[in-house]
Amino acid sequence: MKALKILCIWASVLLLFATSHKLQAQDRPAGDVWSLQGCIDYAIKQNITIQQSDLQIQVDENNYLQSKINRYPDLNGFANQQFSSGRSIDPFSNQFVNRTINSNNFSLSSSITIFDGFRISNTIKRNQINVNLSRLSAEQARYDVSLNIALAYLNILLNQELLAVAQQNVISTQTQLERTQKLFDAGAVAENNLIDLKATLANNELAVVNAENSIMISSLNLQQLMNLEVSPNFQVEPVNVDALEVTDFAESSQQIYQTAEGFLPNIRQAELAIERDDYNIEIAKSGRYPTLSANASVFTGYSSAGATRFTRVLTGSETQEIGFLTGDPNVTVSSLFPVSSLVESPYAFFPQLGDNIRQQVGFSLSIPIFNRWQVKNQINNAGIGKKITELSARNARIQLRQTIEQAYVDAKSALNTYRARERQVEALTLTYDNTKIRYEAGAANVVDFNLAKITLDNAKSDLVRAKYDYLFREKVLDFYQNKPLSFD
Repeated sequence: MKALKILCIWASVLLLFATSHKLQAQDRPAGDVWSLQGCIDYAIKQNITIQQSDLQIQVDENNYLQSKINRYPDLNGFANQQFSSGRSIDPFSNQFVNRTINSNNFSLSSSITIFDGFRISNTIKRNQINVNLSRLSAEQARYDVSLNIALAYLNILLNQELLAVAQQNVISTQTQLERTQKLFDAGAVAENNLIDLKATLANNELAVVNAENSIMISSLNLQQLMNLEVSPNFQVEPVNVDALEVTDFAESSQQIYQTAEGFLPNIRQAELAIERDDYNIEIAKSGRYPTLSANASVFTGYSSAGATRFTRVLTGSETQEIGFLTGDPNVTVSSLFPVSSLVESPYAFFPQLGDNIRQQVGFSLSIPIFNRWQVKNQINNAGIGKKITELSARNARIQLRQTIEQAYVDAKSALNTYRARERQVEALTLTYDNTKIRYEAGAANVVDFNLAKITLDNAKSDLVRAKYDYLFREKVLDFYQNKPLSFD
């Protein structure tokens, strides 16, 4: 039996593991080729911080609902079972008895707050703001994840283009090496020319390996950001970066800041937190006011000491002298009186409960007179908390403005660098073409040719980096302008 239980547990674990992998496999696109939007959607779905934020929303919604329900009366039931022996008092007859008694007590009680210095109403408003704050926090987490995914996606594209440049350099150097090898075999060039080209080819092949490694690392980083099980087949959709326009920025940093200030959740969150602290102050002030509440209760009970009861039953009548009508004591007056007797009968559980019911209604007024300065200090602390929140809101705006100013300067610098790199590649291409013609004609040595080629190769790589650096900076500014993070 124990072995069967262990087998069932392992089967359940394996089934759960297989199901989770199947669900994750279903989330992967065909061919494991991911678009930017697909990466963002998956990352938002799998991100732990976002999931925690969503759960916090549920907690705050429950607190908000509870604060509204606190306006209404409560209702509580009470039941007690008690056994006693020896000399004790019957709880219902108040007579001393010497026996074992089995007794029950039952009650229903309800209370409602009539006035508490507006604590409940202010708590409702405060908790509603907390719900909105949690929603803004989750929204900000989604924005942050989207931006990080877009930048990681771009990093893969950058490394892929650097790989293409490195591979093209290998092909170019290989072609030149083959031509030089033929010239060397024919005795037209010195062996040093051949050795230098082989060294250049080795450097180009090393650049290919470095680019491939960078692709693997950037691919790993993106998959980890997505909380995706790492796959060697992971690919991103190619983007025609050359078709993207490289233009001056139409907006100033101040315009971008004004746009970001209006939509970014963390700025709205900072402002809303100040409003929440206003209600925290009002809640603290409610401790200065009296609290008035009403309560009502219903009680009943049963005791085995009263398990029997006596009832007086009329059994007949008899004549009895009641006095004199004259001064003669021998002449008396009689009257007819009923004759009764006590009859013992069982006093069952439910009849006792019905007969022992009693009700109670009351009001309770609590007036704060001296509470060791607790209320005063709570009000002061709430006021200080609001000032801290106001400073945090101000700091959030300052940090946002400085971040956008820095991002704007970085983007302008990247744009200028990219344009300068374009001009550099154009000039170095002419120099390389000219040196190549002269080298093939025997007018230039291999050192000059290799230097021109290496300089051009480095310039091409720098141009690729400058182009993607510009795209990185542009996407950051797009983010602060609430533009879609896409390459369309």
